[in-house]
Amino acid sequence: MILRTRHRKRHRRGIESIEVMVALPLVLLVLYGGFEYGWMVLRSVQLDHAARVGAREASLDSASAGTVDTMVQSVLTSAGISGAVVEISPTDPSGAVMGDVVTVSIDVDYGQVQLLGLSSFMPLPDSLHGEASMIKEPGLSP
Repeated sequence: MILRTRHRKRHRRGIESIEVMVALPLVLLVLYGGFEYGWMVLRSVQLDHAARVGAREASLDSASAGTVDTMVQSVLTSAGISGAVVEISPTDPSGAVMGDVVTVSIDVDYGQVQLLGLSSFMPLPDSLHGEASMIKEPGLSP
């Protein structure tokens, strides 16, 4: 009776190894997928934040396209994002009058900001987009 128990334990040990070989890649893929999707959401939030900072700058009376772009690029650089395309509408915010809506849009190729490079295994976007709009504020009167 004791001999049978030992034989079954040895046989069971081999099955457990096969189960680990099958399950471990799937568990790692799910784990790394969670990291990649979390990273994608973080980068999306950072783009939205940079667009909000740019829209806030564009809504000021003293704003120009150069200052807006400088502010947005500064926020993106501090977040570690490079190669983003920034669009401002209207293209010259200094020409907008009080009450007009100014919009800042930012697009970046996700391949430039991805974490692990799992796009061949997972459905990930080609690009990320951030956008913010604000109303032009009145100028200061002397």
